[in-house]
Amino acid sequence: MKKKPLKFILLILFLGCVLATSLSLLVGLIIPDGVVKDFFTLKQSLGFNWNEWIDLGPLRFKAGFEFDISILSVLGICISWYILRYFK
Repeated sequence: MKKKPLKFILLILFLGCVLATSLSLLVGLIIPDGVVKDFFTLKQSLGFNWNEWIDLGPLRFKAGFEFDISILSVLGICISWYILRYFK
């Protein structure tokens, strides 16, 4: 049995998350307001975001990194993991 490289696995999981996030945005546009829309479009942000500027003389920047996790993004990761397991 041939093992898949780690980069390939991470790429497939990342693509599954991106597609699920796109689906979440599409569901937010299509489904009318209500409990179902709130359930599928509810997201939680994880990460850090600096509101302060980092000043290094000639270089000035802000930094941050956040993940938006929703029900559909978790579902997309599970589906992409299943696809990885199915196509051995």
